[in-house]
Amino acid sequence: MVDITLQAHCAICNKTVSVSPLMNRDDLVAVLKRGGDVRVMHVAIEGDHIWSLDSRDKQNLSNAIDKGLV
Repeated sequence: MVDITLQAHCAICNKTVSVSPLMNRDDLVAVLKRGGDVRVMHVAIEGDHIWSLDSRDKQNLSNAIDKGLV
């Protein structure tokens, strides 16, 4: 499996961070197509932050996939 990282706004620490989706690329594409939740995480000092991308970050991810960047 290829590691996927992207920039997204962390809903917990309120910063833009590098995140990893909690699914592989094929599942990610399928979830985006049906408008589902994309769960991501990043490592933080106080423990991993895990949340669902907001609509803007999901659209940015979808655009990156369409351009072949992910």
